[in-house]
Amino acid sequence: MKNCISLKIASLLTLSIVFTSCTPKETQDLLKPTQALGKVLADETAQIAGTKKRVVIITPDASWGGTSSAEKSFATALKKRGFTVVDTKAVNVGDPMKSGQVGLKMVDVLEALQKFPDVGAIVSFAGAPLVNLTDIANFPAEHPPLLVVAVATLGEVPGVATARTQLGQMLDAKIIQLAIIDGPESTGQKDGKPNPDRELFAQHYQTMRLPGQ
Repeated sequence: MKNCISLKIASLLTLSIVFTSCTPKETQDLLKPTQALGKVLADETAQIAGTKKRVVIITPDASWGGTSSAEKSFATALKKRGFTVVDTKAVNVGDPMKSGQVGLKMVDVLEALQKFPDVGAIVSFAGAPLVNLTDIANFPAEHPPLLVVAVATLGEVPGVATARTQLGQMLDAKIIQLAIIDGPESTGQKDGKPNPDRELFAQHYQTMRLPGQ
């Protein structure tokens, strides 16, 4: 591929150059992993939400680069499963090119939880919430499942990665129910009918969840 490099090693500064230097076919090839991410996340969301068919999306605002291919793929796959996205909350996650904290603010998470207490799930493409020990201690005990995508890129749009240790703490505290992070799964395709999206997902991403789930 001429001048075409993997999204996995593209920095925020070169992300746009990657796509402008690729042919349309090369661009589609680069987007396939994040599209698979969206489809697998839709499967996971449907399983967690169960009979509650309403979902809220939290996404970085337009300053971050626009709606990602991962989010588009997720919304399309979710709709095919009979789910409805009742709200897409665009949030300011900061500017990675400037000093200061970058990430999903706790106030935005709490606002979504309070406004939509009965949805099947709240899915964040803006990474995991920025929490401290006080936030963990005071987080609502009862709340809709919170699923987060914490990867470096979401396709043509940068992602909001979160340290694995922090995600583990939030899982233990039951603030989040599932996280998707970069890195191939330790195990590939599980027993059963082959699933190309799951196989592609497993080559690039892995899920974190509480033991036994």
